[in-house]
Amino acid sequence: MDSNRLRDVAHWLCGAAILLGCERLGRAISEAFSLPVPGSVLGMLLLLLGLMIYGGVPRGLARVSEQLLRLLALLFLPAAVGVFYLRDLSLQDWLALLAATVVGTLLSLTLCALLLAKFLKRADGEGGRD
Repeated sequence: MDSNRLRDVAHWLCGAAILLGCERLGRAISEAFSLPVPGSVLGMLLLLLGLMIYGGVPRGLARVSEQLLRLLALLFLPAAVGVFYLRDLSLQDWLALLAATVVGTLLSLTLCALLLAKFLKRADGEGGRD
């Protein structure tokens, strides 16, 4: 194995270790303080804080994240399979579930669009100063 390949593997392993470490640390904090927030969410916040302090995304973390994003649809499969077991719900339950899904999706899309517009506006403003 050449040194470049070995370096790539080391970067990838470090990126995976960062993700796993943040998730485990978030879970430990959540359990230690009996917080109502899931440990994985705390782990994401710790990762965000670390990236803000670092000032960027390390190469290995970027590579691992890229692979995970490609497989994102597979991560939703367990939730989709879980819907199969909801067949005993009443019509009111299904309407509430449908409404929550539609409202949540529309809210997420709206917030993403607003953030994108803000970041694009900021990028245009910074580009004009050079």
